[in-house]
Amino acid sequence: MKDFSRVTLFKYLSPQEINWLMVKWESREIARDTVIVKEGTTGDEMYLIESGKVEVFLTRGDLVLVLSELGENSFFGEMALLTDKPRSATVRAKTDCRLYVLKKPQFMEIINENPKVAAKFLLAMSEDLSHRIMVTNANLENYFLINRAIVDNESFRNLYILTHRAPSSSG
Repeated sequence: MKDFSRVTLFKYLSPQEINWLMVKWESREIARDTVIVKEGTTGDEMYLIESGKVEVFLTRGDLVLVLSELGENSFFGEMALLTDKPRSATVRAKTDCRLYVLKKPQFMEIINENPKVAAKFLLAMSEDLSHRIMVTNANLENYFLINRAIVDNESFRNLYILTHRAPSSSG
């Protein structure tokens, strides 16, 4: 079994606790370009990346907004263990990947069988989610400031219009 001590999700767990916890996860091989999680669908599992890279993105019409690229020791899909809400983004394998998958029933077993390990696991997960919210807030602030500059400043507005204008038929 791989050494998972470098996974931030397990940072409060002892090696013995990690080994106990990992028995609940199943290994899965994922081919490059496979959609692992689809935005808007419901799920009941989270993923830990042992090897490979995935891309997390949103699709709005024909626009794609890449939120992040995740690699070894990263995790995603954890909200499916905590809520019954639809997935908030799509995740696609950028390379061939080896993932560990934790399904909700096994997550509930962890909580029931060893609340102390579950609490440490959830604490690390909560810290990561809090960090993601802080990064999202900073990005939203930047987008707000850029939008405000475009709206409030005629030079920015003209530049935006010029760069986003459809090409004319006269060339």
